[in-house]
Amino acid sequence: IQHGLLFLAGDAAHLVPPTGAKGMNLALFDADVLAQALISAVRDQNPAPLAAYTDTVMPHVWRYQEFSAWMTDTMHDAGDCTLHGKFRQKTARARLDALFDVPASGRIHSEYQRGMA
Repeated sequence: IQHGLLFLAGDAAHLVPPTGAKGMNLALFDADVLAQALISAVRDQNPAPLAAYTDTVMPHVWRYQEFSAWMTDTMHDAGDCTLHGKFRQKTARARLDALFDVPASGRIHSEYQRGMA
């Protein structure tokens, strides 16, 4: 999400479906990492964090984009089976049930919702 001295952040850098409710969180994460890298480059004459901006933010971005896509698919597929069929409906319901029945599933979901994953 950088090219030379051009640095992108937020929706300019990545898209997250609104149903995942992670766009603002990702934008703030990008802005924080970029701000710290700029401070390091200007104040400390250390360009390394700025050069590593993409490598620093992209693993986080992809985790949240995957979570957002998962959440969107789950919420849309768990209801009306005429959308994608009975199989997708049942697997989506199983995912939702796991959030309540499997403590590890509930914990990881909570961490993504709070922005800690």
